[in-house]
Amino acid sequence: MSTDENTTKTPRRRRTTIKEIESIEIDFLVLADWAETIGGKLYIQGGGWDRKLPPAHGRATSFAVAAGILVPWTLTNQQHSFTLTFETGDGTSFGPRIDGGFNMGRPAKSTPGQRFRAPLAVRIDMPLPDLGSYRVGLVVNNDITKYVSFYVVEQL
Repeated sequence: MSTDENTTKTPRRRRTTIKEIESIEIDFLVLADWAETIGGKLYIQGGGWDRKLPPAHGRATSFAVAAGILVPWTLTNQQHSFTLTFETGDGTSFGPRIDGGFNMGRPAKSTPGQRFRAPLAVRIDMPLPDLGSYRVGLVVNNDITKYVSFYVVEQL
């Protein structure tokens, strides 16, 4: 085949599978000073940071983890689980493992095939082992995982 013939071919489109359409997706995962869900909305204060000062000696660090979880039409009106995990930069688990659940209903007049965002906010109070890097993991239905990293530093 000549070069001219190659350029006239239409590239194949990647087909989206049913599994991709009908699976839960963690849309975003954010660290914040404070977060709460009220009436299906996520309220965040001091969100999006990645560096934190250490707390006073022996005190716990307070922060929040906020997430938006996209739920497809076919997985609404059923119970889903989530787990928050905490790791140091070298992958060592520390602190509590937080387990919970949610059930995303279908709003009135929604359209088949639509996806819905379930807001999640969890407030955390725990000691951090030392200066250095950390990451928070969100696992949904023991399958989908997303991480956000942060660093405890001496000064900002």
